Amino acid sequence: MTRHKILIVDDQDLVRTVLAKLIRKAGYGALTAADGEEAIELYRLQNPTLVISDIKMPRMNGLALLKEIKKIDERALVILITGFGNEEILLQALRGGAINFFKKPLNVEELIDVINHAVRHREALHTSELATESFVEEEKRFVLCPGSANLLPVINQLTLNFGVLFPDAEIINLKIGIEEMINNAIEHGCLGIGFEEKNTALRGGTYHELVRQKLDDLKDSTRRVHIDSRVGAEGVRIVIRDDGDGFSWKNLPDLSKENLLQYNGRGIFLTKIFFDRVEYNQKGNEVTLEKKKKQLVQNRQR
Repeated sequence: MTRHKILIVDDQDLVRTVLAKLIRKAGYGALTAADGEEAIELYRLQNPTLVISDIKMPRMNGLALLKEIKKIDERALVILITGFGNEEILLQALRGGAINFFKKPLNVEELIDVINHAVRHREALHTSELATESFVEEEKRFVLCPGSANLLPVINQLTLNFGVLFPDAEIINLKIGIEEMINNAIEHGCLGIGFEEKNTALRGGTYHELVRQKLDDLKDSTRRVHIDSRVGAEGVRIVIRDDGDGFSWKNLPDLSKENLLQYNGRGIFLTKIFFDRVEYNQKGNEVTLEKKKKQLVQNRQR
């Protein structure tokens, strides 16, 4: 894993030092920069796999840094760190290609999980090479046990022909959104973990232990996650349903900068940005994701 380098960008020395130590402990190489301009130079020289950047910095804020890095590499993975008062910039950044965000103080366990998943998706980004221009349409169906630890093979199968429809940079975000929704179906649906219960466990660093306990309690259950997808010339439609009791999705705040940092369920928020349509059924145990093809993707080999 050390072949992957993470670039940490923050104007506070202590934040950079602590994050770099944690990143190295997780098995990655760590680079640090005190501002956006220094980060761009490092990015050109070192080509890191992922960037973690504060939004509010001197000389160049996180949004401007994201735009410059995307000019260098449209597939760049960027996670933003923010405090209150940066909602407008953060929302612009997410719509501009950032893959995730964290508010201060950081939850280290969750941050490392997000990094691990993003790196795996980047490594598996073979869609462009395998997709064919003669592709017309496909339909797939998966049924998963709640204990499925590695969702990557399923997500790779679901997105195999996305390269005909979407650029690589967009495919990475779509993969992240799909994974968030499948995890929600497993954790909140099949395992019955509530949002507050999850947040409490995350803050206490006991979330993985909570999931293992719930899986042990559910080991003889017939609850499953059902995934149906259709990919066609016009776009993609994925329906994810679980055998759980559903949740009160109507209580979720609207997608807006005012609700961004208070949003209960960051994964749903991100998925609503990455996909054109995210819609739950009345019970709350089924979600439909849709993404329309915007324009023909040409010259995939370049």
